[in-house]
Amino acid sequence: MATPNKPVTAKTKPATLVGRPRGSSKEDTIARLLPAARQLFAEKGYAQTTFKDVGAAIGISHAALYSYFPAKLDLYLATLADTQALLLPRYLDAIASGGSLREQIVGVLLASADAHDCDSSITGLLAAVPIEIRRHPELNQALNGQNNDVMDALKGIFAEAKQSGEIQTEASLDNLVTAFLGGGVGVALFQYGLQSSGSLREAMDVYVTMIEGLIFRAE
Repeated sequence: MATPNKPVTAKTKPATLVGRPRGSSKEDTIARLLPAARQLFAEKGYAQTTFKDVGAAIGISHAALYSYFPAKLDLYLATLADTQALLLPRYLDAIASGGSLREQIVGVLLASADAHDCDSSITGLLAAVPIEIRRHPELNQALNGQNNDVMDALKGIFAEAKQSGEIQTEASLDNLVTAFLGGGVGVALFQYGLQSSGSLREAMDVYVTMIEGLIFRAE
């Protein structure tokens, strides 16, 4: 199991890093810590990100992080949950605003793009989760069986569409969500990997046009 480095001693503790800042609450520190961790996990991956990296990013010693998270696994899980919580309200708003499944899908895709344009590390972290799970069995074990509100919301709209007859397919809900998410995440991840300065919203508009079958001129 991957674990963070051992706490540094007083002799090795860098002079530029401090413990918990005076007057700061645990909630305030975590509010700064999780976005920094998301950025690092997105850019460096789970294995290469250390408590030292995260501590340095917010100006505290990595030893001080143990008062918030006992291990890197706990920090990763908290970062993942926090990131999903950023997306869920956007998704729920898009679902509530759309009448048909098509409108809901388009709304969710564009909501994802807007979130990415605000903070691309959201894409970097979430898109890498399936690979991280394969590489690190402890992540798979920790995440297995946990509720995923984002996935549940998406399965819900596909289930309703199948029941109402809006879509007719024998595909399972898992495969429908996988195909839907895989396409949208692929567009976002490609732009993230290229470090494109353009707006993901513009690229996602093209993808939406493709899935609606409107990109090709009628013959």
